[in-house]
Amino acid sequence: MNKFFKLSFLTSLLVLISIVFLNMLDSKVTVSSFGAIGDDQKEDTDAIQKAIDFQSDHGGGVVILSKGVYLIDSVKSLILKDNITLKFKKGAILQAIPNKADNYEVVRIKDVKNVTLTGDVNIKGDRLNHIGKTGEWGFGISITGSENIKVENAEISNCWGDGIYIGSTEIKGYSNQINISDVTLINNRRQGISIISAKNLEISNANILNTNGTAPESGIDLEPNFSTEYLENIKITNLKTENNSGYGLQIYLKNLRGSINPVSIEIVTSNNLPDGFYVGEYEGIEGKILIEDFFTHILE
Repeated sequence: MNKFFKLSFLTSLLVLISIVFLNMLDSKVTVSSFGAIGDDQKEDTDAIQKAIDFQSDHGGGVVILSKGVYLIDSVKSLILKDNITLKFKKGAILQAIPNKADNYEVVRIKDVKNVTLTGDVNIKGDRLNHIGKTGEWGFGISITGSENIKVENAEISNCWGDGIYIGSTEIKGYSNQINISDVTLINNRRQGISIISAKNLEISNANILNTNGTAPESGIDLEPNFSTEYLENIKITNLKTENNSGYGLQIYLKNLRGSINPVSIEIVTSNNLPDGFYVGEYEGIEGKILIEDFFTHILE
């Protein structure tokens, strides 16, 4: 009986630990529980970060933004961590506080994995009230050196630079397994989306409007900074652009000259690009670029 009792106790304990662990992984917290107000008056950066950090310290989970306008110090940024889902309820807005910085990120996703932004995502930059006059790197969402990242059902507008930036870090030379779907990007100053270094990136149902202010001013720009970066297995489907000062879609590969990393880029359903597309400096670049029936480059 004694041995049976001990075995039953250990079994029950293991079951309890498993249940607690699963609940932790599926846990949800609201930012209001950590002091965020969302009244368009008080800065909420630290309160929201506390909610993110709490979930991270417990293995990850969901952080919920209820309806409201949350003022964010975008120079400090909201720093997302492994296994975090940031869920926006309808009417929840992250609003960048006006600053004079050349670069900022309202949401920073850097060197992490398994992050999702979902719900009714709404992020507004400070372009309309930006204090400075220089720089072009104020981002709504920055994804660098990260893996398994999802951004869905998002509207990102009025950023000093790009709505979404996807690139590398010193730790990791690319972002991997990135999925961007059902996004609208409006009146961002440099780009709707910049793709600098990525593997296994899929963008679907993006609608990009009114990009203007500083070159290239394109809807989507695929343009590595260094020959060590990647444009591998990039797929863009059902892209719509309108009234961008640059191209609807731009691929510029000058900085990949001499690279040992072949490109693979496929654009499907590119009929909705009244701004047109441009492919430049691709001669001698190994790999494949396919833009439906309009453009093909294959060098192996």
